[in-house]
Amino acid sequence: MKKHKFFPLALTPIAVSILIMNTKAVLAFNITSSPNSSDFLDAILGDTMGLNNFEISASGNPMAFGLFQDDPFGLDSGVVLSTGKVEDLPGVNTLDGTQLDSEGIPLRDLSTNFNGTCVPISETFSCESTTVNISFDVDDKIEKVFFNYIFGSEEFVEFGGKKFNDSFELLLNGQNLAKLSDGQAVSINNLIPNSEDVMSFHSDYINNPVGSQTQTKLDGYTQTLGFEGILNKNERNTLTIQITDIGDNQFDSAVFIQGRTLGTRPTPVTAVPEPNLWLGYLSLGAIAYLYKQRNL
Repeated sequence: MKKHKFFPLALTPIAVSILIMNTKAVLAFNITSSPNSSDFLDAILGDTMGLNNFEISASGNPMAFGLFQDDPFGLDSGVVLSTGKVEDLPGVNTLDGTQLDSEGIPLRDLSTNFNGTCVPISETFSCESTTVNISFDVDDKIEKVFFNYIFGSEEFVEFGGKKFNDSFELLLNGQNLAKLSDGQAVSINNLIPNSEDVMSFHSDYINNPVGSQTQTKLDGYTQTLGFEGILNKNERNTLTIQITDIGDNQFDSAVFIQGRTLGTRPTPVTAVPEPNLWLGYLSLGAIAYLYKQRNL
């Protein structure tokens, strides 16, 4: 593979200082792999008045569950489920699928294959799933349950409109209530119907190109979305959170659930910052500059 030389940008001391602080912020985004169900539940439960006797179970690779802090989306903290290793999600996006290897296969930052079984569905396959089931009792005064989340993927944007339609489901008593702002299900193809037509991209979609300041390797993600489901009163209710690789076991997808938002009162949804390409390139220049100074 042909190698390219990297020429760092010329930066003033003030710019370097700003970017050092930005680099520290980069390092702050942290995900810890945590298959411990009680830790998972503690991290997402908010105001649960009227809900009792919580039980939680999970299925999937242990490395696909985690706790996050200081994320770049503005959620602050919470839990993350992925079709790959959650600890790989933080970092700089260096590959967006437009670069190919010697065999013409797209290069990617996030592509863990846990060797899960793929089952035929329609004209494609359902492969690895990461699933959490939360059951709880509901009293006669509570009507709804809420929480906030963000869906992201390495499939964006080049596999939009194709068979690699990774999906995210929130099933409340068997009914999928994971919806985009226009009521469509949360999936790659509903966010990017046609990878070659920018005008077709969903308004909930945020692209995270190579060189951006946003500190995740995911090639794209949604705005913060709010889940809202009607409960069955005086009954045992079950919430299933599931993310699935569709088409193959590669190109990871993930869902971030905002901490302390699963409960009977909605948490205000805040806008996700748009990736800042200029600062992203500047940050790369600053890192190269500091590396050069250190090795003089």
